[in-house]
Amino acid sequence: MPVVRRASQSRGCRVRSLSDLFRNFMQLGYVTDDIDAAATFLESRLGTVRSVKHFKSSLGGGLPPVGADAPRTPFVVVDGVPAEEWVIDVALVNAGPTNLEIIRPVGGAVGLYRGAVRPGEPATLHHLGFRVDDFDEASSIVAASGRTWKQFGDSGGIRFGYLDMTAELGHYVEVMELDEASAQGFAHLEAASNVAR
Repeated sequence: MPVVRRASQSRGCRVRSLSDLFRNFMQLGYVTDDIDAAATFLESRLGTVRSVKHFKSSLGGGLPPVGADAPRTPFVVVDGVPAEEWVIDVALVNAGPTNLEIIRPVGGAVGLYRGAVRPGEPATLHHLGFRVDDFDEASSIVAASGRTWKQFGDSGGIRFGYLDMTAELGHYVEVMELDEASAQGFAHLEAASNVAR
C-alpha cells in the first residue's frame, strides 16, 4: 500500500538554497498586545475553533549546546546574544493544515515581536513559518547566503530560527524542525480544526 503524506508533514527534501526553506509551509505568525482579544477575533470573526493558549512561555537563561553530545536544553539567542529573559504568551489554532500562531511579547529580549505590534489591533502579520527536516542543514544554507538568524533557539521540542526578510518581503521567515511530540501537537490542532462545529 503506498504511503500518503499529509500536506502538514515534512516532505524530506534536501535544503540546497534559501528558496528550499519555503518548501513546507505550515504557519502564519501574528503578533498582538492582547492575546485574549486576538484569540477571540480568530474564533468569533474568522470562525476558528477555540485557540490553545500558553501564558508566560520562557526560553531565557539557557545556552546553546556545545558539541554534538551536549544535552538538549531550552534556549534562545537574539541578535547573536543568548537571552537572559525571553517571555511570550502564545495562542495556537489551525485552519486545516495551516497553523495560526499569535504571539504577545511579555518581557525580556522580545523586541523582534514587540516592534511589529499595532496597539489596539487584534493581530498583525509577523512571520511565515516553514518546516524543515534538519535545522542544522537550514542554518548552513542561511550562513552560505551571507545571512544570520535574527533569532534562533530550541524549545525542547522545536528547533527554530527567524530570518529577517522584512526589507525584502515585509515579514520574517521562521524555519522549524519539530520533534515527534511537537509534530503530533500540530497534528492534533489540525484534526481539531476539521471537526464539524
